[in-house]
Amino acid sequence: MRDKVVAGVDFSSSKENPNETWLVVGRLSNLGFEILEVKKTGSHVLSKDLDAHKTLSALGVDCPFSLPVAFLNFLASKKIKKGYQSWQEVVEELVFIPFDEFAALAKEFGKEPKRVTDTIGGAALNSPMKRVNPAMLHLTYHGMRTLASLDPSRYFILPFQDPIPFGCAVIEVQPKETLKYLGITDVSYVSKDKHDENEAEAHRDKLVQNLMKVKERKALTLKEIPALIIQKSFLHNFRHSDRAINALVSCYTTAMYSAVPEHFDDPFSADSLEVLLEGWVFRAK
Repeated sequence: MRDKVVAGVDFSSSKENPNETWLVVGRLSNLGFEILEVKKTGSHVLSKDLDAHKTLSALGVDCPFSLPVAFLNFLASKKIKKGYQSWQEVVEELVFIPFDEFAALAKEFGKEPKRVTDTIGGAALNSPMKRVNPAMLHLTYHGMRTLASLDPSRYFILPFQDPIPFGCAVIEVQPKETLKYLGITDVSYVSKDKHDENEAEAHRDKLVQNLMKVKERKALTLKEIPALIIQKSFLHNFRHSDRAINALVSCYTTAMYSAVPEHFDDPFSADSLEVLLEGWVFRAK
């Protein structure tokens, strides 16, 4: 296998902008998948951080890449358009809509529909339109705008855009879907308040250890999945932040996709052209 450098990103769903963003970068080789960098950064400098990795071949981002077609049709009618023909048209529209206006339009729409990818195969992901518990609307809005800021000569966003020779594929990932696939059911690493932070840290330590051991525990069923290698100097990041954990799992998911893409559902397996506007969560099968 030719060595590949891939990355994973987790955005905060907080209303602050730029918001807290975690970046994890690793190298995929015949030895496995080794983490090279763990960094707490911001959405406003993410592109610069990514550009520091000149050979980056794939990037997994933990946020919805687009919106449900039902809302996009509503948005087009409000903007006096016949409809959006491509994701590029959608994000170009979004760049010029302030968040307050976008939130007002979402409230006027009055529904929180899901995309095809959010429910396919028994999945139960949150709608990108969800306003509270969790607040997905803000995450989706700023995530899409961040994607739109990536250099189009280097990055191609799947499934919306065609691959670029020697470019970097950008895919939407969902950490909890990956953990479920790997058989890791304890997802109690998110602390709800300061009182249970110590308990959450213990769960994070255990989860990371389970991730690093999953290859040996399931050697037969996951024989093509790369082993995860994390140096001790990085472990404190994951112990203290659930966001860092999400970025790690996003990165590992992207490494899995790079190593064995045939183990992931194809966007067009849904037999729906809506995915070309709504996007697709790349999940292992």
